[in-house]
Order: sequence, then C-alpha cells, then structure tokens
Amino acid sequence: MLPIQMLEQVGLSQKQAIVYMALLELGESSVLRIAQKTSIKRPTVYVTLEALLERGLVERIPKGGKSAYQAFDPEVVLKSFRERVDALDQAIPELRAMMAGSPRKPRVRVYEGKKSILRFYESEIFSGKNILALVNIRELRAIFSRDELNGMLYIMKAGGGNIRELTDQSREADEYLIEKNRLELGGSKFLPSGFSLGIDLLMYGDTVAMISPKNLMAVVIEDRAISASQKQFFEFVWKSCA
Repeated sequence: MLPIQMLEQVGLSQKQAIVYMALLELGESSVLRIAQKTSIKRPTVYVTLEALLERGLVERIPKGGKSAYQAFDPEVVLKSFRERVDALDQAIPELRAMMAGSPRKPRVRVYEGKKSILRFYESEIFSGKNILALVNIRELRAIFSRDELNGMLYIMKAGGGNIRELTDQSREADEYLIEKNRLELGGSKFLPSGFSLGIDLLMYGDTVAMISPKNLMAVVIEDRAISASQKQFFEFVWKSCA
C-alpha cells in the first residue's frame, strides 16, 4: 500500500495526505512552494493546511508578514490515530447499550467508485472471511486488472479465509481460477450459460454485498434474515450446477 493510501486509512483526506507528505519532503515551506510541489491550487492548500493544523500534524511558523509551514514527525500521525481508536474503544459499551435498547434494523452502507470498491474488497471481502459468491469475473476484469484481482486472493490467503463461488464461463474467469485454485482458497463452479444476475452477490456472516461493476457501486446490507435467505439461494444454485 502506498504511503498516501496508508495516511487515508488513518483518517486523512487525499489532499491532506498529499500536502502532509509534501511537507515531509520539503521541510519548512511556504504555501506557494507547497502548491507548486503538489499541483494543488493555493486556496485549497490553505484550507488543507488549516485542517492539518487542527489535527496537530503541522505547525505554522511566522515569517515576517507571512507564514511558513512544517510537518511534525510521522509518529504524531500514529499517536493521533491511536488516541481516536482508544476514544472509540471507551465508548463501545455505551454504544452497545444504545443498540440493545432499540429494534434491530438492517445496516446499509454504500461504496461508489473504483477506488472505494477496491478498498472495500481488500479490507472486508478478502480479509479472512468465509465467503459465498456469485460473480462475473469478466465484468470485474473490466474495472480491475488481473494483478489487482490476484492481489485480493493473496490478501485472503494471508488472512486464512476462503471463497466458494459460482462464476461465469470466460477466459478471464479461467485465468482467475488458475490462481485461486493454486492458492487453495475454496471450491468453484461455473454458472449455466446465459445465467446472470446483473450484479455480483457476496455473502459472509450476517452480511450481503451487492456489487455492480458496470455502475462502480456496492451496496452492503448487514442483516441476519436477509443474509440467511441469500445463502439459501446460493446453495440452491450451487446444487443445480455441475
């Protein structure tokens, strides 16, 4: 994972991560120099620096009538992230009490865009779960490269997960299954010719993920009853396939 992506993982926006990394490289710098380094417009750099100042990741250094900026040590980023995790950990008992006192409703999340969906696949789908899936690998390959798909398999292998899936019959699927089978990540069957849901359907735990490669959108529903019904549908189709 690239440094910018890692900074985004701990809560920085993309522009905040870019400006922070630029300051690490430049040292004490003016807004103009930061803008030139990052190719971000100066007004946006000012706004981004203010956000980084609030987070305590950079400092403002008066220089006559102007100001320069300097990044604090990356250890500060880690400390800030740990403090937020600790704060959330302390709040969990109260949050659980609130959840227990109200009717259980399905939790719905939406991811849009290739970057967001790829991160969802890497951090949740292929991070050690036991997954059931109906997927169209040919359509996935239209947005993800072969290396990106294989990378997801490597993440799953490292996490000890597996995926039992029904997939399309295509050259792209054959390439994908060669690597999946080599890694011994679970059984696979081909869907009948002409069978297509129009979306990819993945089930794990009490969660169902519906992903539309064409529209670059994923809808994730966490609900035990919905997940159970979709798993029954999967098993019915699995038994129907050779």
